[in-house]
Amino acid sequence: MSGNGLVKVVKSAGKSIDPMQLLNTVVSYGRDWMLEEQRGRTERKAIESWRVAQLERIRAQQEVLLKALELTFDERRENFSGLFQALDAAITAGDTHLAASILESITDLAKTSPFKDLQNVEIVVAELKRPDKVWDV
Repeated sequence: MSGNGLVKVVKSAGKSIDPMQLLNTVVSYGRDWMLEEQRGRTERKAIESWRVAQLERIRAQQEVLLKALELTFDERRENFSGLFQALDAAITAGDTHLAASILESITDLAKTSPFKDLQNVEIVVAELKRPDKVWDV
C-alpha cells in the first residue's frame, strides 16, 4: 500500500493522522520495548550475580563454621581426656579432694556448650581473615 493509501485508510476511520507520525510512534514504542528488555536483562544479571555471591558467602561461612566446630570439639575432647587422666591419677593416689575437684571440672565442662563461642560466625570469619594472625591447623 502506498503512503497515500495509508492516509486514505486512516482518514476513513474518521481521523487524519500523519503517516510519519504513526511510523515515529511505532519506532518509539519499539525503542522503548528494546530498552526495557535490556534493562530486564541487566537486572536479571545483577540478581544472578547477587545470588552467586550469596551462595559463595554461605559456603565460606559453612567451611569456617565446620572448621571452628572441628577445632572446638577437638579441644573439648583433649580437655576431657586430660581431666579423666588426672582423675585416674587422683584415684590411684587416693586423693579424694583432688578427685572431687576434677569431677567438678568435668561436670562444668560438660555443662558448657561448645557452640557458645560460635554465636557470631562473622567474628570467627573476621578472626580467620586477619593477616597478622597465624593459625595452626
